[in-house]
Amino acid sequence: MKKYIILTLCFFLTGSALLLAADYTNSARQEKLQFYVDQASFKGDADGINSYLEVYISIPSYQFKYQQKGKFYLAGYEIAVTLFDKSNKQITEKKWQGITKVDSLKQAEELTTIEVAAFMVPPADYRGVIQITDLNSFSAGQAEIPVAVKSFAGDSLVLSTIQFARSIQKIANLNKFTKNNIEIIPNPSRAFGIESPFVFFYAEIYNIAHNEDKPTQLVRGYYLIDNHGDTLKSEEKKISPHAESSVWAGKINILDVISGTYDLYLSISDPATGVRAVQKADLWINNPYKVLSYQQYRKEDIEEFKAQIYYIIDESERKFFDELETPAQINYINNFWKNIDPEFRTEHLKRFYIAQQRFGSPTLPGWKTDRGRVYIMYGPPDDVERQPASLSTRAFEIWYYEHMKGQALVQFVFADLGIQGNYQLVHCDLKSGQRLEIFNPNWRDEIRISR
Repeated sequence: MKKYIILTLCFFLTGSALLLAADYTNSARQEKLQFYVDQASFKGDADGINSYLEVYISIPSYQFKYQQKGKFYLAGYEIAVTLFDKSNKQITEKKWQGITKVDSLKQAEELTTIEVAAFMVPPADYRGVIQITDLNSFSAGQAEIPVAVKSFAGDSLVLSTIQFARSIQKIANLNKFTKNNIEIIPNPSRAFGIESPFVFFYAEIYNIAHNEDKPTQLVRGYYLIDNHGDTLKSEEKKISPHAESSVWAGKINILDVISGTYDLYLSISDPATGVRAVQKADLWINNPYKVLSYQQYRKEDIEEFKAQIYYIIDESERKFFDELETPAQINYINNFWKNIDPEFRTEHLKRFYIAQQRFGSPTLPGWKTDRGRVYIMYGPPDDVERQPASLSTRAFEIWYYEHMKGQALVQFVFADLGIQGNYQLVHCDLKSGQRLEIFNPNWRDEIRISR
């Protein structure tokens, strides 16, 4: 059964998709399908000759081309994950097809398709190639990533690598996301916050000195470390496993953690022998509701706030904020969202981060682009018509809004006029609204390529 979950988007202000662990997280962008990739390795064979590798993939579902089938809309895709060794020899490949089904095209704007490919391979460094193809539009995306498969051989206490998850729960029915009767929905982007107030993680502990008469006493702990080396969250717990391996499924409340990149350390130790094993992985937290203090704030926090509210305050208020001293700016930030309707606040910030992720270009962050601005101000369109470039016309998109006040149907037309992938608004037939939009019924002449 396919799994679909709501995507929480957390991105830097550069407009590029946030690549949390650039060493092995990749995103195909612009005209290609965009997706996120992560990986984790676990013990495979009992003797440790092979390890169990999982490659996690998340694809924002809005990118697929849907076809209406009765009351539903369907999109099909094909995924291929191929591993190559250091000599560029293909070691193994998994290829499969899947289907997403939504009630409306607008629903697809908020869904993410999650997939996983599993391999049993010898521990080594590989090169992974992930290819995704939309079976309706034949648009595609590809990412190449280093794949480090860990070894768990030997008899010393050791931890698997860390798998980040959107949710973890015990279930009765097995599916492709279950391990040890626990369903772990992957979070390949490693982005948490706003709608995901908990960091979920999963790991396995191996080579425990097992004694049926006297279980081994171990101490396990997690530590969330900021970029200053300070520990913001931690927990240590004594455990007494009754087998040679043990499962570790945990969650960390991050509601009081400010936005930024963090390191998560997992530690397991045996006080009797002094043996200790540690695994580390980084993640991104976006928490615009966290109260800032003068002692704990970043310049990026202030710049991000200015971007978040740009379209909901006027020029005079933006100028007022810029003229404040830093302590006053922090106080302004801490009080601003308190006076905003919580439902509006949540929806607005959700749109902001989606715009950051989807519409950024090499020259502009997503919120500054025309598509980003329209998405933030008017929300997701009810339908989108996407046309690739041809010999006679430039690539363009038409966004359709069916329920704007005072109009039965509104069109926003964006075209790629050749400015590094930044689609520009070339026409809109909105009669009234928050601002005067460009009206150009002859927009097709503007995107025509002269030869």
